[in-house]
Amino acid sequence: MSELVNMQRSICKLYDVVALIPCRDGQDNIERTIRSILNQSIKTFVSVADDASIDNTPNILKNLSKTGRVRYVRYTRREKKDYARVPVLLNMALRISPPARYYLISGDDCIYPKDYCENLIKRMEKDGVDMCSGFTGRYNSNGSPSGSGRIITSELLKKITPLPRSIGWESWMIYKTLYLGKRVSVYPIEFKHYRKYSIKSTWTFGQSAYVNGVPLIFTLLRTIKNVILNEHNLINSLAILLGHIEYSIRKVEKLDTAPFTRKMHLQRLLRFVHNLLKI
Repeated sequence: MSELVNMQRSICKLYDVVALIPCRDGQDNIERTIRSILNQSIKTFVSVADDASIDNTPNILKNLSKTGRVRYVRYTRREKKDYARVPVLLNMALRISPPARYYLISGDDCIYPKDYCENLIKRMEKDGVDMCSGFTGRYNSNGSPSGSGRIITSELLKKITPLPRSIGWESWMIYKTLYLGKRVSVYPIEFKHYRKYSIKSTWTFGQSAYVNGVPLIFTLLRTIKNVILNEHNLINSLAILLGHIEYSIRKVEKLDTAPFTRKMHLQRLLRFVHNLLKI
């Protein structure tokens, strides 16, 4: 009965930010991730989609739901881990969420400073930005919003959901936003992301690039940049390139914004060559 009352109360509120979190066997980090969001300086709520966790995650979520500001839903089938299922989980989390002005996409292993959401929203409103994030690791003002820590206006989220079940969903959100004539940005506000990259995860980066229509030359340049700047080790960097090549050989179906994305990248390449010839 108390859980039902908490749910009814939360539906009546308009939150500043609702966080959407896909989670799988996240017992080591999920509670501190959620508490860092609940402890934000503005009004927040957390919706979690549990990917059939077999550790203590369900009990942690059940206890946190007693706060009245956490809700969770469970994907009941225990299937092979698949990054293309993450957008399915996010769609599930969104369906059980109360209304909000903004939405935060977060992994289950992120810790945010207390004023993370408030500071990003202030910058978004000042700059007319519809999607943004802070950063982890090295800050790049010309970079794209990171997957976790990404804040989106409710108006934009309505236009781009449900998210497509695809390995490339994370980048697709950015390209779709640009396709719609909206703005994205990255701001110098740091947060912590604890899970380390593996060969398997960086391999999906290359697969994502392919389905989004990114030309192979850009994935090659990205691989070289990652090695030079030590953003990933050599093996993980090469995995990005190999993932792109694999999908090229298999001719995997591309996402709807692929023609737009390809054209955008080729225009960037032409501008780069033009500026190079002027030197």
